[in-house]
Amino acid sequence: MSEISPGASSTNLSALEGMDAAQMTAKIIELQDALVQSQEKNLMLSAQLRELERQARDGEDLKSEIANQGLLLADKSRENRQLHQELSRITGQLESKLQETEELRAAVAELSHQLKTRESERDLLAVMLNEAENAQRRQQVEESYNQAAKETPGWFKAFKGKNP
Repeated sequence: MSEISPGASSTNLSALEGMDAAQMTAKIIELQDALVQSQEKNLMLSAQLRELERQARDGEDLKSEIANQGLLLADKSRENRQLHQELSRITGQLESKLQETEELRAAVAELSHQLKTRESERDLLAVMLNEAENAQRRQQVEESYNQAAKETPGWFKAFKGKNP
């Protein structure tokens, strides 16, 4: 028996004419089974094709999302570089101000030391001035006592006292 392929030509039709009805029915059933199998395979391949197309769209969506994320990361990197530069500049300024503060603190400490020295010198001079004034007063009192003693006659000098 010869099988008829789906692409059978008219020469094969003449071979079919010599077949009996049972053979033809068997052949038709065989062809119908092959047709059903082909249709099932076609449906399965169509479903696979749709799935692959969906995956391809998802892949394109992911690709564009990754591109967008790359652009966003580039913007953030540029922003971070600018912030880093700004922070470096501010850090430099803060270090400069800290240096100035330390210099001012040293100057204030020096001035405080000088002030304490001047105050102690002033206090010492005040004590010395008081002693000199007291000494001068004592000398004046003594001189006036001596003067009064010279001017006071006789025994009355003993009752006169040191104050004039």
